[in-house]
Amino acid sequence: MNKPKVRKTYLKILALLSCPFILSGCSNQSECTETSDHAHRYVNPKTGIELHIGNSEYLTYNGYIWQEDFYTLNEDDVAFYEQKKDLFYGPDNWDYLYNVMASKKDRIEYRYRYDDGFDYAYRWIESNQENKHYTGDVCVYHYRFCGHRIILKDGKWIDERSPFVDDIRDIIDEYPYFQLDPYMVVHKDYIVKPEDIPKTWLADVSDFKGPDLENKELHPNTK
Repeated sequence: MNKPKVRKTYLKILALLSCPFILSGCSNQSECTETSDHAHRYVNPKTGIELHIGNSEYLTYNGYIWQEDFYTLNEDDVAFYEQKKDLFYGPDNWDYLYNVMASKKDRIEYRYRYDDGFDYAYRWIESNQENKHYTGDVCVYHYRFCGHRIILKDGKWIDERSPFVDDIRDIIDEYPYFQLDPYMVVHKDYIVKPEDIPKTWLADVSDFKGPDLENKELHPNTK
């Protein structure tokens, strides 16, 4: 790929400042005059994360804001950028990914049975109260994370997703691209005796392994 070119057109900056939202009377397209294939940089104002999207001149894209600087692309690059347009490069945004992991806490719910006068109804609640209606069923919800890589297969670029893991660092070298919400929730059921429910908490029943949040380094084992 060629080195990025930067074109300064203050008219475009003015258009972005005067039209932060797409309103009637404001164009939702940039005034870029580049005719060759190229990819613009888009920035998410909330996270600071950047995407590079090929041949897109929309001023906004899924919450990302168009920027003037761009990379020129060859034919092969166009197909590559099309596959990664919704993905950002993880190693350059490790603080964000670490904070995502840190914010996704495992949680536990307890199942209770209630008589509504006609039938039994079941309810899952997060507090482990001592209650005669407790069924003994406990469910633990756990977050796992995945990344992506763009690979050439049978002459075409494809987006391949990683297995889901407990710590993003286990996959980030091989799968370096990520979505803003790179996680899924899994759960596991347990049985806890009713007499034990007042003193039963997440750590007492769960055998899920969470990410290593004690060390914030991207590569904690290297110096």
